[in-house]
Amino acid sequence: MNRIKTILAALLFVTAQSSFAQKVFTEGSITYKVSVSGVTDPQAQAMMQNMMLSIYIKNDKFASVMDMGMIKTRTVRLDDNKFVMLMDMMGQKMKMTMDKKQYDSKKLNPDSYSVIVTEDTKVIAGYNCKKAIIKTKDGKSFYAYFTSDLKRATTSTYDGPYSKIDGVLMEYTMEQKGNTMTMSCTSIDFKPVSDDMFVVPESGYTEMTMDQLSKMGM
Repeated sequence: MNRIKTILAALLFVTAQSSFAQKVFTEGSITYKVSVSGVTDPQAQAMMQNMMLSIYIKNDKFASVMDMGMIKTRTVRLDDNKFVMLMDMMGQKMKMTMDKKQYDSKKLNPDSYSVIVTEDTKVIAGYNCKKAIIKTKDGKSFYAYFTSDLKRATTSTYDGPYSKIDGVLMEYTMEQKGNTMTMSCTSIDFKPVSDDMFVVPESGYTEMTMDQLSKMGM
């Protein structure tokens, strides 16, 4: 049970945190490699070692896909206040519906941290990036590399975990339940995105709540 709780917490954390600018990305995708440290359960470690997250934008449509091999999820924004997460866990297909409050609850409150932009630079996925140090009010410190070449649109529904940073996050760290997660951009693609990416199947999935999923064993 601890293993499934760890995995679910990571999935929800990542999908809520990861987003990018609609001003440039009127259509396209961005892919991150996700690594997690601090997980002690060997099975959870094995399942998380090859995590990849892809974010898809098409005008006002948004979807994110997490691939962990045996576990895959797709989160789709249906409207401004409704998100659906589809989960395929080794053949078990489940669906969880969230409102915006539930979805945003995994994000970092802008009032809870400060940002210091340093002179350190790094090229990630072909983009020039600056390093920022993020310090939270509870004394924790994280880092983020961002590019100012790609701007967030002011009308964007989505902000990254560090919305105070003026640019698209290309690599950053966050903490979730004692585990440190690192998101590293591997590619940005401006190819057309199929409308199928944003469609939620009407059947084939069992509707579940967050509490039901967290209590599941595997």
